[in-house]
Amino acid sequence: MSVFWTTSELRGRGRSPRQIRRAVEQTVISEVRKGHFVVPGAHVDVVRAVRLGGVATATTASRALGIWTPPDPPPGSVIRRGPRAPHEARAGLVPGGRREPDRLHVAVPRNASRLRDPDDASTAFKPTSRVVLHWTDEVDLRGTDRTRIAPVLLMLKHAFLDRPPEHALAMLDSALHLRHLRMEDLPALASMLPDRLEPVVLSADGRAESGTESIVRFRLEARGLRVEIIVGLRGVGTVDLLVEGRLIIECDGKEFHDDDEAFERDRTRDLNSTRQRYRTLRATWFKVLFEWLTVEEAVFAALGR
Repeated sequence: MSVFWTTSELRGRGRSPRQIRRAVEQTVISEVRKGHFVVPGAHVDVVRAVRLGGVATATTASRALGIWTPPDPPPGSVIRRGPRAPHEARAGLVPGGRREPDRLHVAVPRNASRLRDPDDASTAFKPTSRVVLHWTDEVDLRGTDRTRIAPVLLMLKHAFLDRPPEHALAMLDSALHLRHLRMEDLPALASMLPDRLEPVVLSADGRAESGTESIVRFRLEARGLRVEIIVGLRGVGTVDLLVEGRLIIECDGKEFHDDDEAFERDRTRDLNSTRQRYRTLRATWFKVLFEWLTVEEAVFAALGR
C-alpha cells in the first residue's frame, strides 16, 4: 500500500523544504497537488482522489484494497433496487461490450475548499457524473494512516448508500473474508446506516469467496428460498451454494474458464452430483450482475416452481 505525505508531515520527520524539492526532482516522491506527495506505485484512483482534495472511498477504495467490487453503472442510468430488479441489462457497458471507466468515489471533509480536477491539479474541480463526492464529517486526511483510503467502515457506509444493497453486501462479505474487518464490527456499521439496511448488514457472511455468491444468496433468500453457502457434499466436494437442499449453484468467474484441467474437474463434479440426485446450475458473474432474471427463472425451473 502506497504512502502519501503532506508537507507538514515531511517537515515533522525532519525534512527541509530543500530536501523535499530534491526528493521530487529525483522522483523519490511525486507532488500530487500543492503540499501533497506520494511515493511511486500508488493506485491511480487513490492518487486522483487525493489530487481532488479528499480520500478514496466506496468502490474506489475497495478496488484499491483488493476487495471484491461490482462494476459501476453507466452515467445517468437508474439502478432499480431489490431482488427483482434486472439492473439494466448490460449496465456499465458501452456498445461493443466495452466497460466504461468506473466512477471515482471521494470522501471529502465538509469544510473542504479549493477542490481540484482529479486529473489536473492546476484546474478547479467541476461536477461530473464520473466523480461522486461523499461530503462527510467522519474523514480526516491525517486519520487514514497516510494511505489516503477511507477507514473500512466508512468506505462500506458510502458503498451501502450508493449501490443496491446486494452489491454492498457482496463487498462487505469480501471485506470479512479478507479480514479487513470482523463480524464484531457489523453492529457498528449498521448503526451508521438507515434502519432498513440493518438486516442486510447483519446477514453478512465472511465465508463467501466471491461477490457473485453473495449477490445470488441475497436475491434468492429475498425470494423466499433457503440458501446455504460453501457446503461440503460427500462424493462431490465443496459447492458454492446449495438451494433448498437439492440445487447446486456454482458461481463461475471468467478466470476459471481457460484452464482445461479445471474445466474437466468441474464437469466431473457435475456428473457426480447428478448421480446423487442433485441438480447443478452454473452462473457467470455477467449473468448474475446484468441478466439476473434469466438466472432466477432457471433456478425456479430447476426447483420445479
